[in-house]
Amino acid sequence: MVTIKSFNPAQTYIEGMLWAAYGVRIISGDAVEWQIDVVKECALKIKEEEIEHSSLTPTEKEGQKSMWKQWIDETTKGFKDMLKREGRMA
Repeated sequence: MVTIKSFNPAQTYIEGMLWAAYGVRIISGDAVEWQIDVVKECALKIKEEEIEHSSLTPTEKEGQKSMWKQWIDETTKGFKDMLKREGRMA
């Protein structure tokens, strides 16, 4: 399991934008915001369960969960903003 020691919210946001920019080039059609939110929540739940079943201490587990939540929130914001900018968010 990859653990996050720290992250840069601005860099994470930009990475989300880059993924969206890449996605709009290879996928036709629009994205629906609620679908992105559902995928985000599923990914977060899977990661939280992975962390929960790791050998980390309870304190480390909570720290990792918090970091992953912040990371996925910023990535998703960047992703959505790029889709909106490209006119691909329905």
